[in-house]
Parts: sequence; structure tokens; C-alpha cells
Amino acid sequence: MNLTAAERLRTLARMFARPIFSEIARTGHWRQPLSFLDNHGLVRKASRQPLSALFDSAWHEIRRGYRNEFVYKTEIANRIIFGRHSPRTSCMHVELPVGRSIVDVAVFNGTATAYEIKTEFDTPRRLTTQTTDYLAAFDRVCLVTHPRCADNYMAITDPRVGILTLTERGSLCTLREPMGNRDNVQPSAVFSCLHKAEYVAAAESKLCATIEKPTAVIQAFCASVFSQFTPDEAHAIFVNALRNRKTDGATVRFVTSLPKSLRVLGYATPLSGRQRETALSALREDIHYRLI
Repeated sequence: MNLTAAERLRTLARMFARPIFSEIARTGHWRQPLSFLDNHGLVRKASRQPLSALFDSAWHEIRRGYRNEFVYKTEIANRIIFGRHSPRTSCMHVELPVGRSIVDVAVFNGTATAYEIKTEFDTPRRLTTQTTDYLAAFDRVCLVTHPRCADNYMAITDPRVGILTLTERGSLCTLREPMGNRDNVQPSAVFSCLHKAEYVAAAESKLCATIEKPTAVIQAFCASVFSQFTPDEAHAIFVNALRNRKTDGATVRFVTSLPKSLRVLGYATPLSGRQRETALSALREDIHYRLI
């Protein structure tokens, strides 16, 4: 099957979907979840190479010719979490629900930063709603876009929102620094991002007592207690809770062991300990195929 260059890139981009990664982690096999590569005539038999090399080859192609949202997320992961900081002390959450929106990438280190991605294929639709939701919960909010789209977003985006571009070489260039927004954080917005164990622990800390309430009312009770926190206190709880979810030793070892092209999926895909080991073993396994 002869594909156009654009069709080839879109097909290769399908390799970096969570269901594909989950299936490999569940079964340890790659041929079935990646059967569309065979169907489109994109692989052929070759000398042995690890499965990870197949993903890396595809990644380099789409990074050069099809800078979709996944490309942006991967550059944020590699340049911020694994470059500027460390996965032991900082982490990223992918597609985190915040208010009525879903933030593309949220980074937690000493503070909380939301990254909204607008590629050259996107429109500004819902941007105002999205940034309003993010500014209710995050200290720093950034919009990351293509260089030729930057001026337009600079003009229409809340001045508190930083503007970054993804350069042709894959670096992140800051055109406008995000303003610190910690004093405007709304405890109710933070509360809605927390798991039950996290908001119960925060409420118990505030009350200096164990909370013993029926399941039916405990969320509303804790929300009432949480509303008594200052914006700075709520932000600190947010940072600690979300960072602790992804900086445990097992998660750090897993995402660090993945090839750079798959670190985002490592953060984004819920896997058991056994599934993580299966995924790593499959990626190390030698295969006899490469991209044509």
C-alpha cells in the first residue's frame, strides 16, 4: 500500500497511543497491537534490533515532519522533567482534569505548572475557559505553541499565562514568562483535583484529628474543611499530593528505563508492577523488523 508522506507520518504517530502501550505491557507482544504497520507496508524483515529502536525510529520521523501534541508532550518531559529537573523530585501528569478542562501536561516540582499545548493544527477554541480553569489551581500556567502561532496567542491570552514555542530543534523557547499566581489559587479548585486519601489527610491535618464520617458525607465535609486553607496552603497540598503520586521509587525506575520516545506514555498509562516489567522486557527484546 503506497502512502503519501503525510499519511505515513499519521500512521507512525498511531504507535504512540496509550492502548498500544497498554497492550504491549499486558501481553509482552508487539505484532498484534502494531499490526497496522504491516497492513500499510511500513516494516520489513531486517537484522535484529530491540523493539525500542522501532519506536525511536518512528519518533524521529514524526518529530521532524509531524509535530503533533505527542511531540510537544515528549519534549516537555525530556527537557523539563529529565533535563532541567529530575524524575526523583519532579513529575508530570498527562491530561489531568482541572475544573471543566483537561490540562495537557502538569508538572509538579517546587511548584505547580500547567502546560496547555496548541500545535499548528489546533485552534484557540476554548482557550479562555481552559486558562481560567488552570489559573484557579496552578501557580504557573504556560501555553506552548508553534513559533508562527505565537504572536496570535500572545495577543489573546491572559497576560498571566506564559508563552513558549517549540523550536525546529525541539527546544522550548520562552517568549513571555508566566506570572506567579499562587496567591490566586482557589482551594475548591485544588480540592477537586485530589484523591480521597489526599483530601482526607489534608483535612485531618487541619483539624488535628481523625475524621470518622460516613462515606456518603465525607467528601462534602472535607471540602468544607479544605475551604479554610489559604491559597498558599492549598497550593502546597496540591504540589505535595500530585508529586507523591509519581515520584515513588518504582515509577521513577520505570520511566527512567523507558526510551525517551515513550516516557510520556510511561507517565500517562496506568500499569501494574508486573505490566511495567513486561513492557520493559518487550522493549528490550530483539525483533527482526525495521521501518521501511
